[in-house]
Amino acid sequence: MKRPNPILYWFLGSLLLIFAFFKGQRIVRLHRIKRGAIVLSNHTSFYDFIYTTTATFPHRVNYLAVDKMFYEPVAGFFMRLARAIPKPLFESDPSSIKKAFQVLNHKGIIGIFPEGQISAIGSTLPISKAIAKFIKKAQVNVYIVLHKGAYFVNPPWSKKTFRGRVDSTVSLLFSPSDIESKSIDEIHQAIQEALNFQSGEYVRKNQLLYKANDIANLENVVFQCPKCSTHGLISRVNHLYCPTCDSAFHGFVHGLLGKYPLEEVFLKQTQLIRRHIDESPNFEISANVALESYLDKRLCEVGKGVLTLNRQTYRYVGTMNGELIDKVFSTKVVPTLPSDIGRNVQIYENKIIYQFRFDEIKYMPQYFVHAGEYIYQLQQIKG
Repeated sequence: MKRPNPILYWFLGSLLLIFAFFKGQRIVRLHRIKRGAIVLSNHTSFYDFIYTTTATFPHRVNYLAVDKMFYEPVAGFFMRLARAIPKPLFESDPSSIKKAFQVLNHKGIIGIFPEGQISAIGSTLPISKAIAKFIKKAQVNVYIVLHKGAYFVNPPWSKKTFRGRVDSTVSLLFSPSDIESKSIDEIHQAIQEALNFQSGEYVRKNQLLYKANDIANLENVVFQCPKCSTHGLISRVNHLYCPTCDSAFHGFVHGLLGKYPLEEVFLKQTQLIRRHIDESPNFEISANVALESYLDKRLCEVGKGVLTLNRQTYRYVGTMNGELIDKVFSTKVVPTLPSDIGRNVQIYENKIIYQFRFDEIKYMPQYFVHAGEYIYQLQQIKG
């Protein structure tokens, strides 16, 4: 496994530095990065690869990146150019770990976003203990690159830019001797604490300003009305509108919907769905979906059918590559559903992606995420 080409990396990295500066990024390096290291970053926007690259520049970084990106024409081109290492989400993959150790053994730098996916509301997601096990085995310096404000400049649910400030801080989390003295559980806890960040709280506390823009698709993150709790908010340029109680909720750039903090609205939405599951022994939701998977080195539509979630399984009944299938996934082994907001949810199995696209009800992917994560937790308690 090779490190990125130095001449090309430094040329493109210099351009990215200029680009990120004009997007509002400012970098504070509390510690100097020494080669042969792991860099961990929080993940709240599609631009985090750029912000992390500029924060660690001029050092060359090989990123561990979700393998589906390599099947997308534009993203795949840049992933291969940067010599990123593909890895399926939430699955053990010895080949990608082997490549990462090859980079480290040659004094390279491995970049990881431990959350595995972008946070829908800018709050740090749970981190897999597999990251701690990898660090324990690697025994190299581990650095934290924490991005503050990236969620409000380029939120994951929008292609728009909300101009404002992005503060990126580089700091040392572990030295090899620190890692040697700590257990895997201690390493895991330290990573979770170091990356813990609440975007909305940070923006309100520091009274940061971001330029307002079209908030279309936010209604598929927060689809439940903060006032009357019915589903089906509608976006209208700079606010969300509830057709049931006729309420309008302006904001986002301050981390608010009207007078309500965005993360609190999201939490209430989660809690009400969980209450519904608790009160429904035979809980089940279904939706018509298009199935997308790998075909001819591309991620494309391969079938149509119905996806159903209950307490025991995700079940897809429909077509795949011209054949009728009845595919079942146990809720015990799917801790979360990575999602492209307003579009799809994803399940990975044996290095195959089953990406279920929802074309009818655009907030349904987030509903499946809420329900699926809670059912997984219930299954773990149940044993």
